[in-house]
Amino acid sequence: LVTAQGFPLAHQVFKGNMFEGHTMLTVLEDFQARYGAEKPVIVGDAAMLSQSNLRTLEDKGYYYIVGARLANAKATFIEALCNILPKNDGASIRMPYQSASCDVICTYSEARYRKDKRDFNKQIEKANRLIARQEPGKRAKFVKKKRDDSHAYFFDEELKQKTEQLLGIKGYCTNLPESLHSNEQVVSHYHELWRIEQAFRMSKTDLKARPIFHYAHDAIKAHVLLCFMALMISKFLEIKTGLSVQCIRDILWNVHEAHIEDTFTGKRITLQTNLEEYHASGLADILKPH
Repeated sequence: LVTAQGFPLAHQVFKGNMFEGHTMLTVLEDFQARYGAEKPVIVGDAAMLSQSNLRTLEDKGYYYIVGARLANAKATFIEALCNILPKNDGASIRMPYQSASCDVICTYSEARYRKDKRDFNKQIEKANRLIARQEPGKRAKFVKKKRDDSHAYFFDEELKQKTEQLLGIKGYCTNLPESLHSNEQVVSHYHELWRIEQAFRMSKTDLKARPIFHYAHDAIKAHVLLCFMALMISKFLEIKTGLSVQCIRDILWNVHEAHIEDTFTGKRITLQTNLEEYHASGLADILKPH
């Protein structure tokens, strides 16, 4: 769990064979039991917030925002959406999401349309090449297997039509009433997911939290706790200085200190080098001893 600035608040460790979709509610309830915070709005990707999780969140009185899988929606829903949503950059609409007890907010972006269109054309070209060779390919879109022949493939025109209709459109599911959060606020909150992704990325790369060379559960938890504390310190320095962890580490590692001792008098002199960047970064004021 992190704040809006990305500062870590809490963590929990689960066994590796546990599905991540079953961990979220445990973390939320434990955090509220310990700190008594009011119920937060849950923001997550579609993989974490399954339909089962969403129903449980609603039953427990939580609001949520989650990415909508519009490609899996019915053709009639997609057609209705495309007829209502203006194809103007930044346009948005809110409408009931199929049979779910939530709304879907859909936005249209010209930049997203250009990117989606490029990917769309590449996927069509790839599918046509594979079909010409009668090969399924790996993760090939628009290539469908014939029911009566397990070794024959054809172009999926229905999927192509649905995909083409959704070019430039992004959907967000939420049970937040519009009176509490506008469409723009919901979308803005969802885009803050990169804070969590950044925390994971920092843990894996800058702090090298993985791989874990421990087997006992207590040792694993201790390792993760140390990494979590390092993440807190790193993020604190990031927020205070505006520098990345990599940049902070490079500045600190570039500072050298030499101790020279006069063997006759016993006097010791300390020399430090490469301090200009260290002082200019603001790290000297934050890390000075108290």
